[in-house]
Amino acid sequence: MKSLCVAVAVLGLTGCAIAPESTTTTSSGTWAAYRDQVAQERDRGALSALQAEEEVEAKYREIYGPDPMMEGAFAYGKRLYAGAEAGRIHMDEADVLANARIDEILARRAARQQYHAWLEDRFPPEPSD
Repeated sequence: MKSLCVAVAVLGLTGCAIAPESTTTTSSGTWAAYRDQVAQERDRGALSALQAEEEVEAKYREIYGPDPMMEGAFAYGKRLYAGAEAGRIHMDEADVLANARIDEILARRAARQQYHAWLEDRFPPEPSD
């Protein structure tokens, strides 16, 4: 009985912590479009790789707020791009590695949201929650 109460409490809190899917989808689409736009500006030479990464990071914070996982990814990207600008790594390689880290975090987040949605469908919150 005690474990059932704990499970219900955890599921109730999980349901409260998840943002509505439509808002998340819209925000991620907006940020992804901005990320692509900044990459095009960087490729045209209007921005350096570091400037582009800083702009993408600022837009992410504006939309989603602080996020420790993404902060680490942005710091990793900045370090890679600084190395590329100094000639220690090719710019294409830095770009692939930086984008792979961000894409990995976003894929994990999407899987986690899908799992929580599945849990909520399987164990819907009580009307009193």
